[in-house]
Amino acid sequence: MRRFAPLLLLLALTAGTARADFNDGVVALMMGKYEQALQTFVPLAETSDHAFAQYFLGRMYAAGQGVEKSSETAAGWYRKAAEKGVADAQVRLGEMYENGDGVPADMEYAYGWYSVAAHLGNPKGNEGQERAMGALSAAERVEAEKLAREFIKQYGNVPKSTARQQ
Repeated sequence: MRRFAPLLLLLALTAGTARADFNDGVVALMMGKYEQALQTFVPLAETSDHAFAQYFLGRMYAAGQGVEKSSETAAGWYRKAAEKGVADAQVRLGEMYENGDGVPADMEYAYGWYSVAAHLGNPKGNEGQERAMGALSAAERVEAEKLAREFIKQYGNVPKSTARQQ
């Protein structure tokens, strides 16, 4: 155990630093300091695979905050966060599929992403599910329900960084 102590200390310090850096990035974003937010989020999103850094990068690209507005890039970042269980990213990705914004319009995929968000307790997911279901034919509804079950099975858990530790 003694020979692992330095490694454990390094891991603990690194984890604490990443959390502090992420929070600094959120504060910078909310204060309109987009360059500082980008300098925080990009390394976390790319190297640490940080779900919420990916989500906030999606928001920045969707709004053109500190970057050139790009729905396609926003969708890519939202997808990474959505696949890790970030419910708001799932809703936003569902909206993008519903509207054909940055991704091909596809109400079945919209329904699938909304369903995962609803499964995780996001009320906007429920609203999106209802809208999408109303726009689908009977045959499309069957496929959308199947896709939703697959998405929930794959992506229906909150990110580990926010899950309660047992």
